[in-house]
Amino acid sequence: GNFDKAVNAYNLALCESSLEVIARYNAARCLLYQGLSDDAIQQLSQALRKVRQTSTGTESLEDRIWTARPRKESGENGTPEKEILKLIEKAEERIKRQSQKQILLPLKQTAPTQSTAESPQEIPAIPSGGALSEDAPPSVQPDELRIHDDLAGMYVQRGFLDDALAELHVLTIIYLRRKQLREAGATIRRISRIYARVGDVEEALINLRHAADLMPGDVDLLREIVDYCLQLGMRKDATQYLMVIARHYFDHRQFNEAVAVLQLLITYDAKNYEAYDLLGQIYQLEGKFEQASGVYRRLARLHNESSIAWERQATLQELRTKKPE
Repeated sequence: GNFDKAVNAYNLALCESSLEVIARYNAARCLLYQGLSDDAIQQLSQALRKVRQTSTGTESLEDRIWTARPRKESGENGTPEKEILKLIEKAEERIKRQSQKQILLPLKQTAPTQSTAESPQEIPAIPSGGALSEDAPPSVQPDELRIHDDLAGMYVQRGFLDDALAELHVLTIIYLRRKQLREAGATIRRISRIYARVGDVEEALINLRHAADLMPGDVDLLREIVDYCLQLGMRKDATQYLMVIARHYFDHRQFNEAVAVLQLLITYDAKNYEAYDLLGQIYQLEGKFEQASGVYRRLARLHNESSIAWERQATLQELRTKKPE
């Protein structure tokens, strides 16, 4: 978040000719974070001029530096000119959208400013609850929540996803400051879906996990987390969340639903001790002693070092003996 320091560092790098293009490009990104779109365009224009002046048709040192720069795995490896032009276009769009926002909102209500990332994948994270208390505003007008909500919806419809995320971040912070945790969680869930929409499943999962902390017991949300975990190849995490879902159903005596989830879990982790144990308990509570016995026998084979499966079998045998009475 030290964008001023970053810009100063990039400006110092301008004295090295081979670093000028990438330094101006990254400085422009920092300026966009700060909402300084005009300054960003100025940096990008100078970088573009440098690229066109030094273009020789063969790979130069500047090209190799550009190709080797750190970026997200999903990030495109375009030419300097192509990516600079793309960022200029985004900066110009941001200026236009800022004008639209000022028409829709009085200046004092315009929050956040355009100090957001230039792409949906780089919106800053939501501050933790502890970071909100000291600088919280004294009050929030009732209409402000609706305005931010309406703006977010409008931006999503128009495809202005970075601005939609900015509005949803503000909405989330307001809810957190007002201790409306479920509303904050639901808003973070909307943020997650925007990340998923642009293909950033990892960021979508991070946000959805945050939402789950604020909305305990929301099974649909937990199922979304499982889906994202599976998309990312995180089977262990997926099975852990499936176990949470199964226990939720078990605690609420929704045994059919719990059994379905446990059977799905076992397809991903065929040796999951907790899943077999809970499945056996459910069958036992339902009086399905034969199924319960089969589950415990399998559990004993998979985990023969554990005595619990044998103890469960012994208890089950006692129940089966008493059943005719």
